[in-house]
Amino acid sequence: MTTVLTHEPISTDLPDIRPTLAGAVSTTARLGLAAGAAVAGAGAATLAAPTAATALTAAVVGAGLVTSLAANWSTCGMSVAGVVAAPKQPGRKGASTPLRRLGWHALGSVSTGAVTGAVLGALGSVTAANLSPLWLLFGWAVFALAYGLHEIGVVSMPAPMRRQQLPRHLRRTMSPWKVSLLFGAIIGPGFLIFIRSSAYYLLVLGVLAVGSPALGAAMFTVVSLGRCMPSVAAIAHTRRGGSMPGFLSVMCVVDRRVQAVTGAALVGLAAFAAISLI
Repeated sequence: MTTVLTHEPISTDLPDIRPTLAGAVSTTARLGLAAGAAVAGAGAATLAAPTAATALTAAVVGAGLVTSLAANWSTCGMSVAGVVAAPKQPGRKGASTPLRRLGWHALGSVSTGAVTGAVLGALGSVTAANLSPLWLLFGWAVFALAYGLHEIGVVSMPAPMRRQQLPRHLRRTMSPWKVSLLFGAIIGPGFLIFIRSSAYYLLVLGVLAVGSPALGAAMFTVVSLGRCMPSVAAIAHTRRGGSMPGFLSVMCVVDRRVQAVTGAALVGLAAFAAISLI
């Protein structure tokens, strides 16, 4: 593991560095995680006995927390970590430090993310008032179960997205702090780049269903801050003497494990929502 964490930059592209889901987490382990999460979600709903409206809000909060973890480990997240945490190259403009760039990145992400969440909540308030919370919760539970199973590789669901990565050329033409700020602003809304996790869809659907601009802004802010995690981890790793190439390699491996946990969490939230309907 030490060798993996400290190796020098790789001169050739290695597309297989990110393992398949089956290669990273066994089918038995994925199904076991999902079953355990379903039991936990159903148990929580049984004990709390929330109303449909309360359960829907709780489910959205859960989806936001899952998204803040799961949306990090794409190549976009790694690109951000490379900009924010890597030492500034000689000759580049500016006197930024990794911590300053992290702050700029968080500012850009929260600024656009909070606005996106508030707008989605406002749009939802127009339609949510005319629909039964029971039906909204039922629909959300169905999608949560389907995409949870999608994440653990049991079924295949549509994953609409803009398959666009962060513009690499900006790293060569702009000051590092400006790149960090702009990358954050692009990432904040969630749909302007590659969508790494299905949890994002459940967050958007939930914010629309609840119809609360305040909840939407809060959850998208949480996601924006959560998406700074790769950069925080990269800064900590390099300060202990590790290399950025090594860090990025390990994160590609972690990606699939996070995906399995995400799928299980969505199944658990689906079970929570379903039992809350009874």
